[in-house]
Amino acid sequence: MPKFAFALPVLPGKDARSVSRLLQARMSEYEESRRRAGVTMERAYEQPTPMGTFAVGYIEAERDFAQTMGAYLTSGLPIDTDLFAALEDVHGFDASQPPPAPEVVADWWDPEVKERRRGVAFTAPLLPGRTEAARAFATEAFVRRRDELTASRRALGNNGEVVILNSTPHGDLVCIYLEGHDPVEANRRFAASQLPYDVWFKQELKSVFPPEIDFNQPVPPVEQIWDWQRAPVRA
Repeated sequence: MPKFAFALPVLPGKDARSVSRLLQARMSEYEESRRRAGVTMERAYEQPTPMGTFAVGYIEAERDFAQTMGAYLTSGLPIDTDLFAALEDVHGFDASQPPPAPEVVADWWDPEVKERRRGVAFTAPLLPGRTEAARAFATEAFVRRRDELTASRRALGNNGEVVILNSTPHGDLVCIYLEGHDPVEANRRFAASQLPYDVWFKQELKSVFPPEIDFNQPVPPVEQIWDWQRAPVRA
């Protein structure tokens, strides 16, 4: 199933939750829009960073990014028109100039977990020129050492981890989506973990992220501002 994630800056004086309120007030229209586009899950989070506040969205769909965006842009539904207007007002997002397709560089799900659980997503910029190194690290961590990754994430209580690369005019960044019983607490425990795989994982991250991003510290508080899927979440 295609997965997308993206980070949008919240413009000064704007409220990311205003977009959520628009959707909440028009749920029947929203759900029709997502049905037509083939979207099965959509979650969004507000993340404060030294560069300003960002809204980080995570989407699962039946079609690829271009087809999903095309379905929104050609739907003729007022909710889609109004949503794009709100995204431009709050985030400066111009639907007439959609970004390059997000690239999934790592995708792990626990095969023993059949239900969906709570999620959290956050974003971080890559160091200039380190995108290929980040891809190589993802292959090593999520493919070649997948058994170790699985043991690590099960110990944390997580059942899913997706890393999605975004190319932007200001440089490449990644959006990380975590899912589990309590992914925020899992992140705190991961930051403190001294298990060999976790220590190696965090050490390798230092080579692709700016020095001010320290995965030995929990990610600053991230708040969920939207959560929708076709089937109810079972936590």
